[in-house]
Amino acid sequence: MKALSFATRLYVSDINMPEEFFAVWYDKMPEARRRRCDRFRFDADKKRCIAAYALLVHALGDLGISCTDTLSIAEGEDGKPYLTDISVCFNMSHAKERVALALSPQDVGCDVECRCDDALKIAKRFFAPEEYAYLESIEDADMLGREFTGIWTMKESVIKCCGEGIRRVLSDFSVTDERGRRNTTVTLPDRDERYHIKEFESEGGYCYSICGIYKDTEDDLRRVCLDESGRSKWER
Repeated sequence: MKALSFATRLYVSDINMPEEFFAVWYDKMPEARRRRCDRFRFDADKKRCIAAYALLVHALGDLGISCTDTLSIAEGEDGKPYLTDISVCFNMSHAKERVALALSPQDVGCDVECRCDDALKIAKRFFAPEEYAYLESIEDADMLGREFTGIWTMKESVIKCCGEGIRRVLSDFSVTDERGRRNTTVTLPDRDERYHIKEFESEGGYCYSICGIYKDTEDDLRRVCLDESGRSKWER
């Protein structure tokens, strides 16, 4: 497969679609993903699973890759999904009513989170000392929530990119200094790769981050509106 050359990009969509949308896209998903979807107990989780797959198809179409057939998706030894017959790396994330999808020529991770109001307690347990020191210095509660969630998404995108998930201790690396200045490139203990991180401006109570081996990353989110027929329109 010939590798494509394009800037790493992040697509975002809501799950607030009619029931017809989910019926259409459930049937389009590969059997393994349908089984995964069926295991979810709550309807909202099923909808996020389906919407993320629809977003993947539309994002590939944005690259000029037509997906007339069901995508072939497998999992590596680390459990990270990949496309078996398309030379594009992807990663999915979702939170409440949002789904996010990253595409890149090389390994990539992304994360979307809703703002958290229990910031310091979580940061003290999981974050690096300089990250916690910065958050502890913030007096405004709204700013604290936004900054914590932004840092959390950055760290999550890193461990999703490297494929280690919960095996990687979040305090092993820092994405800020004690003043909150972001580190756009990080390295991890026992790994040679340099991970490039981009945090997007929070909006609607959500924060987004993307991390990749590939350095070139688009500056803006690509917002997608999916309709009940399975079509999409772009809201750039």
